[in-house]
Amino acid sequence: MSKRKTLMILLSLGMMLTACSQTESPSGTKNTNSGSTTPTAETPSAEPVKLTVAGMPKYPPNQVPNDYIEAVEEKFNMDWDYEAIPLSAGMEKYNVMFASGQYPDFIPNMNSPSSVAKWASAGYLLPIGDYIDQLPTYRSLFTDEDWEVLLSFASTNGKLYMLPNVASSDPMTWIYRKDAFAAIGLDSFPATLDELHEALKALKAKYPQSVGIGVRGGTENTGIRNLMNGFRQSFRNPRNDYTKGFWNDPDQGGAVVWNMATDKHREMLTFLAQLYKEGLIEKEFATLTQEQWKTKRLTGSVLLDFQYSSHTIDPEYALADIPGGEWNYARLLPRASDEPALEFSPVKFALFGPIFSNKLADQPEKLAKLFEYIEFAASPEGQLFHQMGIKDVTYNEENGVIKYAEGYDRQKVAEQHGFDWMIKQSEDVLKSDPMFLKKQEALQEVSGIYNLTPKSAPFTEEEQQTMNTTVSAMEDIAYQFATRAVMGIADPSDDAQWSKYLDDLAKVGMAQAQTIAESYLKE
Repeated sequence: MSKRKTLMILLSLGMMLTACSQTESPSGTKNTNSGSTTPTAETPSAEPVKLTVAGMPKYPPNQVPNDYIEAVEEKFNMDWDYEAIPLSAGMEKYNVMFASGQYPDFIPNMNSPSSVAKWASAGYLLPIGDYIDQLPTYRSLFTDEDWEVLLSFASTNGKLYMLPNVASSDPMTWIYRKDAFAAIGLDSFPATLDELHEALKALKAKYPQSVGIGVRGGTENTGIRNLMNGFRQSFRNPRNDYTKGFWNDPDQGGAVVWNMATDKHREMLTFLAQLYKEGLIEKEFATLTQEQWKTKRLTGSVLLDFQYSSHTIDPEYALADIPGGEWNYARLLPRASDEPALEFSPVKFALFGPIFSNKLADQPEKLAKLFEYIEFAASPEGQLFHQMGIKDVTYNEENGVIKYAEGYDRQKVAEQHGFDWMIKQSEDVLKSDPMFLKKQEALQEVSGIYNLTPKSAPFTEEEQQTMNTTVSAMEDIAYQFATRAVMGIADPSDDAQWSKYLDDLAKVGMAQAQTIAESYLKE
């Protein structure tokens, strides 16, 4: 039997199974949009439904058509006029397509939320949220609570024009050498910064070669950014990346502030400067490369740092040369005062995914075919199909474990056959991945640290450009000052130096950025 026929039989079986299943939310309760089944494929019409499709792949296919396109076309009786315009090519070609009116019916993997907002405002896109009751399998991937957060982030002018993909988070927390902490009499991570300070001094006395708090280095300001992670939360001054660091501080009555222009930031820098002076922070945090940081970890110099929980079992960081060496992750964030640390909850979605042309509103046959395809892509069978490709060709399954076939990985499957994950990564694949399981475990274990819901700020294209330019300049000033402060070159506790720092921020336009942020965040 040919590879193509084998693939089509497998796809047909997958669709039959999907069509017979009723959707449930991840919490196990039936969704308000569930209760109906995934649409079954209709009897193919005499002629395939023709659609123009532009893909935005991470790894562009070597040829078009390919196994992925041909399989989708045959299963759903569609004829795709397909063009791959990869993420690496930028947005210019897409902008020209929309501006000229020659834009595609469907883009399955658009990765530019600001562009989606612009095209939606111009009337080019279908308000897909108005049709969500026809996509129960997709909708069931999100709880009602997560769906409300998704709508607040992904909507434009009160309408949803994109189907965001499901995101899997790897929570960041303090990871530490469990064996080293046990050697100084600690069986858990300190609950306060004062306790952490004492633990750091004890670790330094026990392990003189240790660097104190390890800092994952890198280019430009990576060192200071990574050092401040974990401490910002302790000083109740977390960063919301979605709003460029602006957020509503509950300790100031919900006032909108920029997190690196606050008294809390000043107090944090003063505390970090004390740790650095005592040799309890990596001395080379500002210049250390990532490879140097990794080497220090593997040789026992780094006993704790603020990192992804999966690092505790990542083979790349295994302590093979340290007998008894074992990483663990903290279940809490130490507090700087009597009040608990503050941290934003991770969102359960990513702002990239399918978008649909407004022309489809008057083309129900095309829209129905795409809805069938989306429902399949959201099902377990469709997730496996997109992520892994062709069984016994691009992947194998043995004893319930699904892995890429020899010589294949995500990039090669995408380039040679056209497959890559869409809507959601396959849990049938991930369930045997120790790193994924550790992330899932950690999300449950550290759930108590999340006590803030991040807000969104759907900036216009002009506002986005202003915020990008202005906040970039503000961050350059802030990171340089923070680096000098931690190293003892600048003194954040000195009123004159702090005032000059705030003046420098004002000179590059902080007031303008503040005004834009307040227009979305002010309560």
